[in-house]
Amino acid sequence: MKNLIITNGTIVTDELIPQGTVVVIGDKIIYVGDEQEGNRIKKAADPGVFEIIDAQGGYIAPGLIDVHIHGSNGVELMDGTEEAIRTMARYLAEHGTVGFLPSTVTASAEKTRHVAELVADYVGEEGEAEVLGIHLEGPYINEAFKGAQYGPAIRVADLKELEELYTILGDKLRLITLAPEVPGNEKAISWLREQGITVSIGHSDATYDQAVQAFAQGVTHATHTYNGMKGLHHREPGVVGAVLATPEVKAELIADLVHVHPGAIKVLLQNKGVEQIVLITDAVQATGLPDGEYVLGDQRIFVKEGAARLAEGNLAGSTLTLMRAVQNMVEVIGVPLVDAFRMASLNPAQSVGLENKGWIREGNQADFVLIDPDFTVQKTIIGGRVVYSNQ
Repeated sequence: MKNLIITNGTIVTDELIPQGTVVVIGDKIIYVGDEQEGNRIKKAADPGVFEIIDAQGGYIAPGLIDVHIHGSNGVELMDGTEEAIRTMARYLAEHGTVGFLPSTVTASAEKTRHVAELVADYVGEEGEAEVLGIHLEGPYINEAFKGAQYGPAIRVADLKELEELYTILGDKLRLITLAPEVPGNEKAISWLREQGITVSIGHSDATYDQAVQAFAQGVTHATHTYNGMKGLHHREPGVVGAVLATPEVKAELIADLVHVHPGAIKVLLQNKGVEQIVLITDAVQATGLPDGEYVLGDQRIFVKEGAARLAEGNLAGSTLTLMRAVQNMVEVIGVPLVDAFRMASLNPAQSVGLENKGWIREGNQADFVLIDPDFTVQKTIIGGRVVYSNQ
């Protein structure tokens, strides 16, 4: 494996660096800088040791990290096969996502345990995004806000089940969504935090006070903010109000412009700030495929004009890519490019305790996506290896 010098592109980091150069030794970034120093490095570089990658005037951006995704390209995690995870991982790499948490939907204990074992044992191959762990979206949610989750499998948090899943997954159990107001669920929060697992409020009918209490107990994350939670009312601010009013809680956002109106996205930005928003896809198996009939866990879903819904009309995940979410934030919402990438890379990494990932800075893992100004992915680089190239 050769070391890399990536040059002739605008680096997306704490600020934009036009005509920048990034140097990678092994899987680590060792230099991030401007053209002048980059030219000196290139001239001194041994071609037998370094491969020089020309970004051709595009952007050298941090690879994207999706902490909430169910499926893509015809498969989903709940298919329960290694090939399903592999298909997702390949598809994501082609679209600029370098790491992801394949996410469950509410299912039986047996199905949940099976996919946990799959993720725990999964070994990635060349050309794939990294499987960084798992996100359990349920089953400990509130029936009143189940959305597209499978109602018969909803249950109260079971510490024995959680301990079994943690024994299987260890630190790959990175994120769990639950409804803290459901009697019995609160006892799981402190245990999960003791294990270093990020706890997210979601599919929740909590009052404002109940949500604030959950944040005090250790909930630090909100699942697809606005969706699947009690909304904002001036006499009962609900979960949405609590998320907006609590600075330290990170808020997921599905920026497909279907799940959340652009005006509501701007409200979230103004209240949370760029540092506390985590762009996600919540993508389902229909992502990358034509409109039609698909499944989400144990339920049929129907995709029309790119929007996925249950037969009764509830939204059922998205067909979004994370790169498209970044593009929407820039082109529709008006967010600066650096901020949009931060919300899709550094913030997700930090939200689930991933260190040295998610941003272009010296010492971090060498994960990049090279894109054209129109957001077309030209190359995806993970750990210093080119895993996808459009050329």
